[in-house]
This record gives sequence, structure tokens and C-alpha cells, in this order.
Amino acid sequence: MKNQQTLSTYSGGMRQRFGVAQALLGNPNIIIVDEPTAGLDPEERNRFNNLLSEIGENIIVILSTHLVEDVRNLCAQMAIINNGELLLYGVPEQLISELGGKVWMKKIVKHQLPSYQEQYKIISTQLQAGQLIIRVLASENPNSGFIQTDVILEDVYFSTILNLK
Repeated sequence: MKNQQTLSTYSGGMRQRFGVAQALLGNPNIIIVDEPTAGLDPEERNRFNNLLSEIGENIIVILSTHLVEDVRNLCAQMAIINNGELLLYGVPEQLISELGGKVWMKKIVKHQLPSYQEQYKIISTQLQAGQLIIRVLASENPNSGFIQTDVILEDVYFSTILNLK
């Protein structure tokens, strides 16, 4: 008798690869993967992203994810869709380039945030080691201690979503 294991006994990455293999059995022209790296450790995530990149050389892979880093690494084109409406479409690097020189950052004390929200177009905030880092979208230096920073794909996402509010 052969050693048989149920799918549930395999790692998350292995189960993801089984799912992709199953999807490829019918030789599709396109596959859609939803949150393919959710719950995977960094090593398994890299392995799975490499697999998707290889598959994407031969067929169209539509990646639905909230992990912006995966989009930048895997996608030649991307879209931001909200409630079924296409908000933005383009090449990730080009969309990043379009925001070049317009993203500024500053570390502030957390209780100062409401004041900054009144004065600036804050696209994101991140608490790091007890300090709040704010990222602001502005055509020129908003002064008062802001420094220009490299644009990341998250800035593209947040600035697009911000325009909805």
C-alpha cells in the first residue's frame, strides 16, 4: 500500500502549488489567483511568487491581492479597483514615477496627527518604535521638517484611494 497523505497535512505553500497545478490541468489561457501568498512565510512566499512569474511567461495571471510588494514584483500591469470601479490602471514602475518628487515624510508625535490632517494631504501613517511617520502628497515641500522620500507602490495605492474621500 502506498503512503497517502491528505492535502490538509501539507504546508500552506504546497497547498497553494497544488491549487495552481490543478488550475493549469486544462491548459487555460488565463488564471486568477486570490491572495495567493496570504499566510505563507517569507521563504515560501518567494518560492510561490517565482512560480507565478514563470507561469506568467506563458499565460495571463490575474493576481488579486492586498500585498502591494507582490504586485510590484510580479505584475507588468496593475489596476486598483474599488467597489467594482476601475480607479487606476498602468505599469507599476510608471505609476510610481508619476508621483516622483511629490511624496514627503515626517516623524511626529502621535497626538499631533489631527493637526497635520487638517493642514496636509496625508496619504499614510505608520507607527514605528513609538513615533508616527506620516507620508504627505504635495507638489512642493510642505516645509516644517518634511523631507522628500522615495515613492513606493503603497503611495500610489493610498493616494488613489485618498481621492475617493
